[in-house]
Amino acid sequence: MDLEQLKMRRLQSWCQNGIDRVPDPTAAAQFINRQGIVTHYSASPEVPNLFWAYVSEEGVKGVPEWNSPSGEVYTWRWDLGRADAAFYGALVAKKPTWISYEILPLVLCFAMDRRDPDELYADGQLSNGAIRVIRAFEGTSGTLSTKELRQRAGFPTGKAERAAYLKAVEELDSHMFLAKTFDVGGEGDDMSHSLVRIKYAKQVDESLALHAEEALQKFLARYITQSIYLDPKVFGKHLRLDAKLLNDAIENLVSAGLATRYEGLVVSTND
Repeated sequence: MDLEQLKMRRLQSWCQNGIDRVPDPTAAAQFINRQGIVTHYSASPEVPNLFWAYVSEEGVKGVPEWNSPSGEVYTWRWDLGRADAAFYGALVAKKPTWISYEILPLVLCFAMDRRDPDELYADGQLSNGAIRVIRAFEGTSGTLSTKELRQRAGFPTGKAERAAYLKAVEELDSHMFLAKTFDVGGEGDDMSHSLVRIKYAKQVDESLALHAEEALQKFLARYITQSIYLDPKVFGKHLRLDAKLLNDAIENLVSAGLATRYEGLVVSTND
């Protein structure tokens, strides 16, 4: 086993080898479904991203200009969102993350807080701002535009109010209570927020029928065939995983012969 060879296999799988690449939104949707979990831009060395797959090179810095590779990939979120290509939320290192619908129930099982938001708020584990955002959805379909959500939650326009609103949304994202959604089949550039338990009720129900360790093990078994290997410490940190839960899932993978440990990494045995 050679670390350099493992890395080259990962770069090929993640379209970062200078040969294979993801050239457009159609290919991006296929890439997301193949990988299972993909960030839009680089967020973690343990998760592939669309930007580096587009330029086919790891480590490239994005330029905040429309007429640039970074600007090109930026617009893909609307193409993917309107095509309903995958779940879109803030997961990996709190950054925008695409999750294929195939594995979404597994991810929700180990990453979404199963407790009711009002219960968390009553126990002092959810802020006043966050519960205001949750309660703003009452009497709605479970999906609101950013503008309407801010108004209903009591965050009027202004720099300070915007900062408070974004903090509340980030808090809810950490519990996987919210997802970013789009005008599916439409042409607009509006982005909305949806309650995960309403928008993705089927996948939530499936997740609730699973145990977290079982779901994480199945997720890792699929993930590692594409990533080739993983660094448990970095992976666990960026997905906010309980250390024992992650270690137990890895041990089960190793015991099942699906992975092996090598120099601090967990390596797929699927050649």
